[in-house]
Amino acid sequence: MKKPIVVAAVAVAAIPALLLLMVIGLIFAGSSGSSPGASFGGGAGGGLKGGVGGKWRPWILKAGSLCPKVTPAILAAQLQEESNFDDTAKGPVLPNSDQAQGIAQFIPSTYAIYAKDDDGNGRASVWDGGDAIMAQGRMMCELVKDAEKSSYSGGTIQLALAGYNAGWGWVDYYKGIPPFKETTGYVADITKQAEAWTVAGGGGASRFSDGTQSWTLNNPRSVEAAIAWAKDHSGPSSDAQWYNRCLAFTAIVYGWNVSGVPYAIDHYSVVPKEMQHTDRNPPPGALMYWDTGSRAGHIAIYLGNGQIASNDILRRGYIDVVNADVIETKWGAKYVGWTPPYFPHAG
Repeated sequence: MKKPIVVAAVAVAAIPALLLLMVIGLIFAGSSGSSPGASFGGGAGGGLKGGVGGKWRPWILKAGSLCPKVTPAILAAQLQEESNFDDTAKGPVLPNSDQAQGIAQFIPSTYAIYAKDDDGNGRASVWDGGDAIMAQGRMMCELVKDAEKSSYSGGTIQLALAGYNAGWGWVDYYKGIPPFKETTGYVADITKQAEAWTVAGGGGASRFSDGTQSWTLNNPRSVEAAIAWAKDHSGPSSDAQWYNRCLAFTAIVYGWNVSGVPYAIDHYSVVPKEMQHTDRNPPPGALMYWDTGSRAGHIAIYLGNGQIASNDILRRGYIDVVNADVIETKWGAKYVGWTPPYFPHAG
């Protein structure tokens, strides 16, 4: 991503003029520059090694849950290569006056395709790390789809990385990873770094996977409706009313006005013993609990696929969808267990 113009010049003699114009256009739309001195990274599969990503780790975990093959380790390794996790990074100015910008080093025209106000601050800015990382995740997921449809050799993730670096137009032209020194090095080094940052088994003890729902309850909202409501009221659709109100949020998700219990961690104890579970396989819709070291503790709604809807974890007072293990990795909380969405004192 550092030198798309140099890469384009390598193959000028071999490409007819009209095709060259088309491919160069795709390069400018699909590439981004990396900061000088950034180290390399990237790869395949699973959970992300503890501490990787620093303050951007929650966003990397969230973006790494958008599609199965684009993992947090891949995204983290790309961010290290692109900007060394610097949300103020600027790449070299290209001949068409474009410049790679931000933590994921997007060209402005490319960023416009994938940009959303993911951090809920009222703007979808390439200079907002959360917005840029989520855009990076969306772009990589699209490139993975392109790679899977292409049937080109070289590996799905590797082809996607090549597309991010050189532009998918060059991948199409060569029907595989373009033979540019920068691109082949980018793909190899990111793959290697991501493997080093991948925790075997999807994150070991901190990974959550879906169990099977086996309860019949009488909440105002069904599990399916509750999950949909939680998603609809998270992210950009959330407002700032939820600071320290995690238990209230879970009750309202299921259609209750109040939970009837003062503290989140206490709700675990009012649920019958046979409904208390300590494994890491909650069914979608379950209530999950953590000991945060404070009196209140924390509770969140499990959405499935390792994700929860939680308040305060990314933004004070707001609801965001994040990987469930973020409560442990970011807050240092201790996982207690899960229960069915049972509210014996709600009203």
